[in-house]
Amino acid sequence: MRSNKLGFTLAEVLVATVIGMISIAAAFASYNYFQKSHKSVTQKAMVNGSAREVLAMIARDLRNTGYYHVDFENNNCEALRASQYDFIGITNNKKWINGKYKQSDGLMVTYSISAKERIRIQYFLTQYQNSSDWYLKRVVNINPIGHSRSGCGAWTRNYNMPVDDEVLVPYIEDLQIIPKDKDGNVVFPVCTSCSNYENSQGGQTKSKENMKKVHTVDVYLTLRSPKEVYAKAKSTKIINGDAPYGSNIDVPPDRYYRETFFVSVHTRNLAKHVAISEQTGTSISQSSTYNK
Repeated sequence: MRSNKLGFTLAEVLVATVIGMISIAAAFASYNYFQKSHKSVTQKAMVNGSAREVLAMIARDLRNTGYYHVDFENNNCEALRASQYDFIGITNNKKWINGKYKQSDGLMVTYSISAKERIRIQYFLTQYQNSSDWYLKRVVNINPIGHSRSGCGAWTRNYNMPVDDEVLVPYIEDLQIIPKDKDGNVVFPVCTSCSNYENSQGGQTKSKENMKKVHTVDVYLTLRSPKEVYAKAKSTKIINGDAPYGSNIDVPPDRYYRETFFVSVHTRNLAKHVAISEQTGTSISQSSTYNK
């Protein structure tokens, strides 16, 4: 008597099994690829986002540097109010701000924030605890009228300011600040706290003259991804700015992603020194030797 039950032969089962295994392998390979791609895109997006935010902040402070309020009262310290010496300072190769590869710069800017206060902001790289990672730090100081202080030049930290020492961006590989005159030539030195090399090039005396020549400031910022991105280690070369004022760094092979971001900022208050009246809101013409 014949049976009407249907089934699969052994050959059919084996073929189906092989096809299923191939499909699963393909799906896993696709998942693994997209997972790695997502990780890479995420790390790069984090680097890009951090760089844009901090460069916008630095650019804003550079545009403001040198501004002083026409009604700024300074406890009869006219020399400090009219001083053109401490408006901007750029320090190269100073021991405590030289960065991970000992080639990074530091920046200091000064400007009025009201008729009675001036602000000084410093940007520099500092090491994160005991790790090999460095981050960008922003230190805020203000000089208020009527606040007890010793002499005209003293600055007070953390006085009516929400931020004193602020960690802006981690995993910074390099920071270069290169000031230029109206013709695009590098102005050097421009320092308030000069290194040995800057002192050998004229130090503070030369810097006092050079600060009047600064027309634009080029800012180079190199960041590293928080996590490893590449499958294999690769070497990286960082070149920010032209020698001898920029950096030339050979990074040992690793699997991290790095990118350099650049902005050129017009220092409008150094290029032409203009005071604004609080009463009228209009500029008041003043004689100036800036970039003439």
